Amino acid sequence: MFRQNPQHTGLSTYAGPSRPALAWSYRAASSVLSSPALGSDGRLYVGSNDNNLYCLNSTGGLVWSYGAASYVYSSPALGSDGRLYVGSNDHNIYCLNSAGGLAWSYGTGASVWSSPALGGDGRLYVGSYDNNIYCLNSACGLVWSYSTGVPVPSSPALGANGMIYVGSGDGDIYCLNSTCGLAWSYRAATNVPSSPAIGSDGRIYLGSGLSDNNIYCLNSAGGLAWSYRAAGEVPSSPALRNDGRLYVGSGFGDHNIYCLNSAGVLAWSYRAARDVTSSPALGSDGRFYIGSYDNNIYCLNSAGGLAWSYLTTGWVESSPALGADGKMYVGSNDCCLYAIQSVPTATPTITPTPTITPTPTATPPIDLTVQKVEFSTTDRIEVFADVWPLPVPCYPFVRVVMADGTVQYYVAGVGFIISPTPYLGFEAGAITLADPILGYPVLSTAFSGIQTGTYYLEGGAVDMTQTTSADNLVYFGTVDRESLTVR
Repeated sequence: MFRQNPQHTGLSTYAGPSRPALAWSYRAASSVLSSPALGSDGRLYVGSNDNNLYCLNSTGGLVWSYGAASYVYSSPALGSDGRLYVGSNDHNIYCLNSAGGLAWSYGTGASVWSSPALGGDGRLYVGSYDNNIYCLNSACGLVWSYSTGVPVPSSPALGANGMIYVGSGDGDIYCLNSTCGLAWSYRAATNVPSSPAIGSDGRIYLGSGLSDNNIYCLNSAGGLAWSYRAAGEVPSSPALRNDGRLYVGSGFGDHNIYCLNSAGVLAWSYRAARDVTSSPALGSDGRFYIGSYDNNIYCLNSAGGLAWSYLTTGWVESSPALGADGKMYVGSNDCCLYAIQSVPTATPTITPTPTITPTPTATPPIDLTVQKVEFSTTDRIEVFADVWPLPVPCYPFVRVVMADGTVQYYVAGVGFIISPTPYLGFEAGAITLADPILGYPVLSTAFSGIQTGTYYLEGGAVDMTQTTSADNLVYFGTVDRESLTVR
């Protein structure tokens, strides 16, 4: 499951590659931000923003795929019975059998970005943007739900004591017992998107967002053991070694990977070129692996030295997973899932194995990916877009429906303007597009006194072969709409 085990320590019993070489890659039709889950039979499972959940074999061949109604950002969890559990932006929690067939689905009231945690009794725990933490049994029955009053993007972790730990958008870290009773909550300064990691001593570790920027260590009773302030938000989920050391990435201007000792003192930090929102995977050999928005996968040794880096063609928010075969698996915004192996000692003759590539859909023609969906009034926003082929002349656009209902367009280098001219950083004018543009940086700007409320980010294309006037716009495909909240 996400972070390897119910305690979400990120600690593997396997070592990863010592020197990187590409074993294979599998291309989906959109970003792979979900983190892979590995089966004991060598199969791996991962979600994509093309709405599919994929099952691949150990050589990168497609075994099956399951199509949800919206993108799959959540990371899958594998049950001991071979069933697979995952959330989707279409508001559902899915349970699939080992052949990729739907066993059941459970509808929540909003997107499920949280990754399920599975208990030894077969129960499943997951958060939703409808403000609830859910506990379901293996037959899709609701055991209980607990409302925090705000969205829950954090993925629950399960303690050896039977408690459930999860962060929430209200800035609280919650500890619930197995019957949905609140044992305690701890108030961080702001939103807590990070997922907790539980140490063998019962301590709880996680990061916080917005202007707080702290890494927290709480004792099992919910008291603060220590906190460490990073230079930016910490949406990355910590990883823990048995010696008490903690590893975590930081983003939104910080770009550092931190190693803290068991007392919360900085052991070392390593600076990437861009944000690090990926969560680390710890190898049994002391090395660890993490992705970055600078398109790299990093392997660092226990002293914080760079062992190697591997460059993909898109940013890496997915968290790596280490297999029994010595390979490391991770997704990228370039639409690929990568399998990285150690450089072979000898060079065998390799027969390329073709992969089945899904056909990109032009609906919507512009698929927006927002770095997060909750902001403060002094925050900044970063948006990327996958732009699919436009066979007819179109005006591509990205616009914002403001909290007061007005519509503004974003123009690079200018900012938000009230203009009927759609714009996506291209030269003004209708365009056609034969090949997709993946990971295009649409918008990167700071808010300045923006009012609180709900905003809608929209991306699409106006079909100029059918549009006759500004009052009668005809769209090519559909418009991608993302909900944003400023608090």
